[in-house]
Amino acid sequence: MRRRLFIILTLIIVGITSMTIEPEEPSFLLFTLLLGLLLVFLSSEPAVEGFKGLSEYTGLSEYMIGIVSSLASNFPEAILAIFMVLSPHLREVAIFTVMLASAFNGLLLGILVIMLTYKGGSVKVPREALEHDVEVMRITIAFSIIILGTGLILNLFHGKPYLPFEVSLFLLLAYMSYLYFMSRKTRKTESTAKTDRRGKAWISHLLLGLIGIIVSAELISNASEYMVHVLEFHVVIAATLIAFAGSVPEHCLAIIGARRGQIELGVSNLISGIVQSIMLIFPLLAMVAPVYLDGYILYQFLAIASTLWITKKAIVDDGRLTLDEGVSILMVHLLGIILFDELSWLI
Repeated sequence: MRRRLFIILTLIIVGITSMTIEPEEPSFLLFTLLLGLLLVFLSSEPAVEGFKGLSEYTGLSEYMIGIVSSLASNFPEAILAIFMVLSPHLREVAIFTVMLASAFNGLLLGILVIMLTYKGGSVKVPREALEHDVEVMRITIAFSIIILGTGLILNLFHGKPYLPFEVSLFLLLAYMSYLYFMSRKTRKTESTAKTDRRGKAWISHLLLGLIGIIVSAELISNASEYMVHVLEFHVVIAATLIAFAGSVPEHCLAIIGARRGQIELGVSNLISGIVQSIMLIFPLLAMVAPVYLDGYILYQFLAIASTLWITKKAIVDDGRLTLDEGVSILMVHLLGIILFDELSWLI
């Protein structure tokens, strides 16, 4: 592990140094992209170990730590999106990127379930996690449908269908309330929380892992953004590529966590990623700059509401996820992404 940590630290230094250099050659951009992918892959394992140690030290449940890890993974994407939305010509790309990140998290959830069940068996979702997952998914579905309906009405009866400001405020308040009440319910007993307080190696693992994830996300996103602008891709295609690249950190964290036996951490990480894109990052962007509810945005809210309902239904049925349900979740999210990209040629 020490050797891995040393390699990660070296890559972080190289990555930070490369961010100070103006990209001029495609070969340099390719180098930074590959560096970011390698760094996020190596940083994910110590981050998982760090979050596990944090769970044991603080007494938070593994599910709550999954949400915290998802917030940490989404942090670079949120910062990048806010900087993009401040630029008028990148505003639409920023909004699409955040919403597509939700779809990619759902796509990976299906892949994760297939990966864990293709030899038989199922992924059991603990009752505690089931209660909170279903609650926040219902809230997200309800808000998505309300925003979809609002956008349709504004498009029919108003010449400038911008998202009302109070919508963003209610989205943030709803998600903050959810986090507050869940953190109170999911705390372990004090005796459990005191276990393994002697070892503090998890602190260095967590810090190095998070720094590596943040640096890698910046490298991947910057390289992808520059490439799509040079190639002059359509705004939807550009957003799809940037969203995919920006979701890599969270994807690696969830897969490695699940492969190390922390299935609840991986599942909650991905479900939280779906919800956070709509309930947290999107309203933050909407508060920075007005969101125009065009056909692309309304389609995304329709797709998110329907695909999230499919995911919720699969979990609620019997409290477990099976191979066929993993395939269904994968296919419905993949179809949503493909159709969204197809619309770019029509609208």
